[in-house]
Amino acid sequence: MTEIPEHLLKRAQAAKAKAAGEEADTGSGDAVPAAASTPAAPAAPSAPTPVADAAPAPVAPYVAAAHARRKIPWWAAGTLMLLPIWAIAYVGTLERPPEQTTGVLATGSHVFEARCASCHGATGGGGSGYALADGEVLATFPTAAAHILWVATGSDVVGLGNPYGDQARGRIVEGGMPAWGDVLTVEEIIGVVLHERARLSGSTDDADLAQAIDDAVHLGELDLQGHLDPTTVTVDEIQELLDSVADGGH
Repeated sequence: MTEIPEHLLKRAQAAKAKAAGEEADTGSGDAVPAAASTPAAPAAPSAPTPVADAAPAPVAPYVAAAHARRKIPWWAAGTLMLLPIWAIAYVGTLERPPEQTTGVLATGSHVFEARCASCHGATGGGGSGYALADGEVLATFPTAAAHILWVATGSDVVGLGNPYGDQARGRIVEGGMPAWGDVLTVEEIIGVVLHERARLSGSTDDADLAQAIDDAVHLGELDLQGHLDPTTVTVDEIQELLDSVADGGH
């Protein structure tokens, strides 16, 4: 029987070990266990189950309207903040209308503009007639009664070239003064006289008299709608009327 060489036996054993998953020890001739097999890769983690988002709560209509409303630009907001300051500054530059005088002085002011200003000047400074402002008329007629008589009767009673008013004043009738007694009412004559004395010449006593007359007319205690007869009226009658108003004995 033919003997199989030893190296062929070792080769056969190595082939069997390789086939069986073992590794042959070629150095010592002893068979050794094959290397451990490669461990299997870990399984991939499973994907998480998707969670559905909850539906958002409904938005109140007024909230939605507020969000949708257009915002004021920053430059407009600054302008609006400055508006009150501008308004105050603007009002401060306005001219306030003059206070309207009422009562007998208001009546006298209208009569003076219509009847007297053309001769005595718009502010009583004089013209073809004598000046009345700045105390001039008070020097000529020391009392309101004498002044009223002069306006009611005019210069015809005195006559051209003759003195009138305060004799020490030395005023002479030159161009003539119309008699207004039968043209103007008592209220208009008293009003224009007190206007010339209180407002043009600054007499506080005559301003107080005008206020007393207004109070009496308002209370129905004085009627100034008639006329002063230029041919019969006297300074004493006029003074009595004024005294009754000033003393409250009407």
